[in-house]
Amino acid sequence: MSWCSKTCLAVLWALAAASAACGPTGQGAGRAEPEMSREDAATPPAAVEPEVEPPNVPFAMFGGGPDHLNHSRVAGPSKVPVHSARFRTGARVFASPVIGPDGTVYVGSIDGTFNAIRRDGKLRWSYVCPESIFAPAAVSQTGSVYVGGDDDNLVCFGTDGSIRWTYRAGHDVDSAPAIGENGIIYVGSDGLHAVSSSGKRRWRFIAGHVNGSPAVREDGAIIFGSHDHRVYAVDRDGTALWSFGTGGPVEGTAAILEDGDAMIGSFDGFVYRLAATGGMRWKVDTGGPVLGGIAVSQDGGIAVVGSMSSRIIGLDARKGKVMWEVETGGPVRATPLLDTAGIAFVGSRDGYMYAIDHRDGRVVWRSDLGAQIDSSVAIAGGGTLIVGDDEGVIHFLSEDK
Repeated sequence: MSWCSKTCLAVLWALAAASAACGPTGQGAGRAEPEMSREDAATPPAAVEPEVEPPNVPFAMFGGGPDHLNHSRVAGPSKVPVHSARFRTGARVFASPVIGPDGTVYVGSIDGTFNAIRRDGKLRWSYVCPESIFAPAAVSQTGSVYVGGDDDNLVCFGTDGSIRWTYRAGHDVDSAPAIGENGIIYVGSDGLHAVSSSGKRRWRFIAGHVNGSPAVREDGAIIFGSHDHRVYAVDRDGTALWSFGTGGPVEGTAAILEDGDAMIGSFDGFVYRLAATGGMRWKVDTGGPVLGGIAVSQDGGIAVVGSMSSRIIGLDARKGKVMWEVETGGPVRATPLLDTAGIAFVGSRDGYMYAIDHRDGRVVWRSDLGAQIDSSVAIAGGGTLIVGDDEGVIHFLSEDK
C-alpha cells in the first residue's frame, strides 16, 4: 500500500520537519545495482470480450507522456457534465485511469482488480491481483499494458488481457510506469527499476521507496522523488547525476520543462523548480503537502498544482510566484490535467470535480461526485472525463448535448 496511505498526516508532517536541510548534493546516497529479474506465474485474467473502437491515444501513461506535463490532446467539458456511464469496483480507486490506443480505459483498485473498461462503462476484461493496486498503468505503442501492484510485481498484459510477463520488483510497486523512447520501462518501488520490454531487469538504482512516476528528459535522464526526502536524476545507464534534498518525503511526480528543468512537490509543502544540473531555481510554499504531480501550460509559463492545504494553486512557472488560488472543501491529492482549451480538471477530497481556467483561476464549473477524489482524471476522445473515487466508482462524465 502507498506509504502515505498507511501513515497519518500528523506523523508524516513530523518526519518532514525533522528532515535534513535542503540543497543539491551531487550524487547523493543512491546507486545503481544491475540485476536480472525472474519471471513469476500469475493468475490468468477473466475471459476477454473483443471489440474494435476508433484509435484514440490521448493519455497512454500517467501525465500524458514521459515528461509528465499533464496535457490532454483533447478538450474536456466546457460546462457541468452528466454521467454517461459508471463502473463500480469493490474498493477505493486511488489509481488514475489511462486510455489505450483503441479507447480502452485501464484502471486498478485497492480491491486488487485491474480493469479494462470500454468507454460505455462495460468491462472488457479484469485481472485479480492478490494485493491492492494503487499505481496507474502505462500502455506502449505496441500494445503492451504495464501495471504494478502491492504484490511486488510489475505485470505486462496484451490488450486482450493475456499476461506476457511478470517482473518481480521485491517491494510494493506503487509507481506508474514511464516508457522511454528506447522502450525501457522505468518504475518505482524500492528505488528505481529499469526493465526491458521483455521483462528483464536492466538495473536498479537504490533509494527510498518511490511512489511517483519517473519522468524522462529528452537526453534520457530519469528524474524521480523518494521517501528518503530526495529528488534524484539518474542517467539512462543507472548512473547517478545529482540529488536534491527537500524537507520531507517526495511522493509526487516531476514535470520536465522544455529547458530540462524539473518541477516537483514535496511533503514539506513546497513546489520546487530544479535546474537540469540539480540546483534550485525557486521554491513556493503551498501551505500543505504536495503529493501529486503538476500540470504545466503549453508555453511553460503557468503551473497548476493541488495541495493538501485544500487549495488548487496557479504558479508563475518562471518566477516562482503564486498567481491565483482556489479554495476547496478538502485536501487535494490528485494531479491536475490541462485540456487543449487551457482548462485544468482536478478533484478534491471534498467530493467535487473542478474545472478551472489555468490563466486566472476562474472556476468554470464544479460537480459533486458524492465521494472523495484522489484519482487524477483522463480525457477520452469526445471530451469525456474519466476519474475514480474513494467509494470505488469510476465516473464517465460527458457534456450534455
